[in-house]
Amino acid sequence: MARVSLSLCLLSLCCLSGEAARASEIAPPPPADYWQSADWQGLPDSTRIEQQTVLYARHDGDSYLGLAILLPDWQRSGQLWQLTRDLGRLGFDTLLLLPSPRQSELDPAAEKRQPAMETFRDQFAERITKLGDAKWKEGGFRLLLAQGTSAAWAANLIASDKLPAPDALVLLDGFFPLPQSNQALAKQVAQTRVPTLDLYQDEPGRWPQLAAEARQSESRRSHKLNYRPYALLTLDETPARIQGWLTHLGWL
Repeated sequence: MARVSLSLCLLSLCCLSGEAARASEIAPPPPADYWQSADWQGLPDSTRIEQQTVLYARHDGDSYLGLAILLPDWQRSGQLWQLTRDLGRLGFDTLLLLPSPRQSELDPAAEKRQPAMETFRDQFAERITKLGDAKWKEGGFRLLLAQGTSAAWAANLIASDKLPAPDALVLLDGFFPLPQSNQALAKQVAQTRVPTLDLYQDEPGRWPQLAAEARQSESRRSHKLNYRPYALLTLDETPARIQGWLTHLGWL
């Protein structure tokens, strides 16, 4: 009887596993923006542009300076959105593209090309380009501000010509949690001609600082022009550092 019971249990488990597998095959894949609703909760009202959920704010300065595209790290949209008020006062419209969890799961600098990575790269570049074009006004500058793993992707897209180079690039704690990937990021930043402000929190031993040190070293070696690194004591310094740098560039 024990053997019969055990056989019945195993047969039941196999049937359940088979049903679960068939159900997963039948179930439709999640929508492309399934992750957006979880990341923008509690933030200012979102809007839809080109069928994408984004956060957008118009400038309230005396004149229009351009469009600032903000690319936050995963689950840190609120932190980057706080810059909107300061950028708006300078004359920037701000467009925040909600991040995807895939940007921290897929390595943009991986030597082995994978279909999932290439698909994400193309989709990410298309999102930035299409949404940016929809809100950029003729005659204004394009400022790209990328945080965390978004910075690694932005540098990769610009270096590979997947993304048109912005007029200026701001990195905020830019990194990817792999040493070889951070070295690739450093080379990509050093080789691009885009003026770059490299902001990172001054916390020794953390990924963002280690990655920033690699970029500084590579930029010195490459004699990169218009590259300015700066160690932040607190993130509250960010608006003032961006304003000072834009003044140096002659934008203000």
